[in-house]
Amino acid sequence: MISRKEFITMSLDLNLFFLRIMKEHSFFLETGFTPRDENMGEKAGMFRQRFEQLLSEATALANGNVSANALNSRQITTQFTLEAERLTNFYTGIPFNLDLTRREEMLQPGGFGMQNARMEAAVENLDRRAYNLTAELVMFKEHLLRSVRSCKMFTFNYPLLIEHILREARHFMDMLVMLVRRESINRSEDLLNQELFWNRQMAEHAKFIAGLLDPSEEDLIETARMFGSEFDALTAEAEQATRQTMDIAGITADSRQETESLRDFKAAGTKGLLECKIQSIILPLLGDHVLREANHYLCIMGVC
Repeated sequence: MISRKEFITMSLDLNLFFLRIMKEHSFFLETGFTPRDENMGEKAGMFRQRFEQLLSEATALANGNVSANALNSRQITTQFTLEAERLTNFYTGIPFNLDLTRREEMLQPGGFGMQNARMEAAVENLDRRAYNLTAELVMFKEHLLRSVRSCKMFTFNYPLLIEHILREARHFMDMLVMLVRRESINRSEDLLNQELFWNRQMAEHAKFIAGLLDPSEEDLIETARMFGSEFDALTAEAEQATRQTMDIAGITADSRQETESLRDFKAAGTKGLLECKIQSIILPLLGDHVLREANHYLCIMGVC
């Protein structure tokens, strides 16, 4: 059973990261539909707006209650987020709440926020509403994935990308359930399962990057494919470790080192997209999105 303070901080850390991720998942889906399925794009846009509202509420609760690790890790916003939103708005015409991003950039860590019963109730209410909204988004993604795989609908998003973001939404929901039960989501004994999950996500990030770069970017494509292969191997090691009694310290060290390298690759790539130095069909916000996920994973492994 975690304390009230731990519940508030863990919940707000989790929501600040994942509500923005869910908001952007909705946006990526929104931009991928053809005119025939305009109604699907509108539904995705509604999800984007609803997650943005929840993120705004989480941000209001978080000042003075968010952990220093969550802020220092740059998993909530990065040095690129604001400009990535501006440029993505320019490319797509879809608006972003830049003031919300600025508010998040100004958040202060725990130490002076309210941590009384009233705050605990407000945070639990946020957790429950985040769970319910994410459950709705999961149903939307499941319907979309079935339709795409049965050739009843076309989208410019890879089927694997839809499966990928569906997996992340379910992961978010699982952790919200644990928090509402007052269970810790940072237990050392759960680290291997986190590594198994996030190594797979990192592998797919690399593969998506390789597939969205312009064919002329041969060196970047080769590097991205290399990361994909290396994280596939790390995923297999973590999966094997979950079935056997073994020391995971070596796996964690390898995962940490490889994720730091991938994080640097993503950061350089996002910077290149913002400066128009990389040819691709990658929206700048997608670059920043996957960078934040690498930062989040590194923080799980103790690099905050």
